Amino acid sequence: MRKVIFTILIFLFASSCGYQPLVFKNADLAIKLDEVGGDSKINYIIKNRLKIYEKKNNNYNLEIVDSNINKIVASMDTKGNPKSYQLSVKLIINLKKNTDIIIKDKNFIATTNYNTISSKFDLKKYEDNLIENLTEKISDEIILYIQTL
Repeated sequence: MRKVIFTILIFLFASSCGYQPLVFKNADLAIKLDEVGGDSKINYIIKNRLKIYEKKNNNYNLEIVDSNINKIVASMDTKGNPKSYQLSVKLIINLKKNTDIIIKDKNFIATTNYNTISSKFDLKKYEDNLIENLTEKISDEIILYIQTL
């Protein structure tokens, strides 16, 4: 009973205080993805995440200059086997305003550390999941960056 009352109170406070998420679908924001260069997996995720902002009358043209994934060994055990890794996703964009004149260029980097897994198959699946999560984080940062211009 206390949980129900607490949940209702939280809902009432959150809805009446004017809460609005930082990343939201803005009707005025229109992005067109022009040229895509770099890693195809990252570009595919970015393109799908920005698809909801594509309109015929676009405000911004987004050009992905380069995107890459960097995986390095962060630490090793006494035998020399990798113990933990550092995975980083880097994205370089140019932002154009309705013309071919570049108004902004920006680098986005997302990094995470993780421990190794004995099964190489599970490790690869885990790395793919991390890459997807880091790329989604970068796409949210891009949307927030464009909304604050």
